[in-house]
Amino acid sequence: MLFLIPYALFFWVFAFISTLIKAAREDEINFQKERLTELPKALFIVIKFLPSLSAAVMVLLFRPTTSLFYVILTVALIFCMLGDIGMETKFLLGVGLFLIAQILFISNFVWQSLLLGVSFLPLTAFITAFIAWILVIVFLTHYIEAGETGLGQMKIPLIIYALTVSLTFCSAMMLWLTSGVLLGFVAVLGVFFFVISDFTIGIKQFRHHFNKAEVFIFTTYYLAIFLLSLNMVVYVF
Repeated sequence: MLFLIPYALFFWVFAFISTLIKAAREDEINFQKERLTELPKALFIVIKFLPSLSAAVMVLLFRPTTSLFYVILTVALIFCMLGDIGMETKFLLGVGLFLIAQILFISNFVWQSLLLGVSFLPLTAFITAFIAWILVIVFLTHYIEAGETGLGQMKIPLIIYALTVSLTFCSAMMLWLTSGVLLGFVAVLGVFFFVISDFTIGIKQFRHHFNKAEVFIFTTYYLAIFLLSLNMVVYVF
């Protein structure tokens, strides 16, 4: 477990630097603003994806067994890393790469739940949570569409993505309840931060910008990735 200390330090140092750079580029902070905004975009992209890359490497190297669960988790985190790159080049490309990551997370959590044997309570929780997220998505869609620009041609792709990331949350919760592992809530919390980060991006991108938006988005996103990577120590399959 000692390997978690250098991993956490590396992860959060680069997550912090990445957040500072993005916030400076978006005029959200004044600290070292000129120096941070002058950094080459390619360097920023590298700094941005290093936390996700380190998460994937740590899961691959320190997985407790050779179970397919950890392999799929690694691949999902790699697609998150690619999504980091995509979001800084073309928005729709980034969304597509993160969509693949979410599908991998869902497949992993659902498959493992089925292997363990899903009972009535976890399945009921899955369905109830998904209905609740659908209601949230309907509300957010109406809220964003009420703005000046709305979602436009991005409406269908973003609704599909929102439903998918919501299913990731539901499947993580189902695995937690099915496994009976107390610390399984760590993965659920991680996906919750993922949902909050992504929904905030939608509001900022298509409705209105708000103070320290990028700081909030990046912080919740990196929390999501870090907590999801801890599946390698939370679950032993």
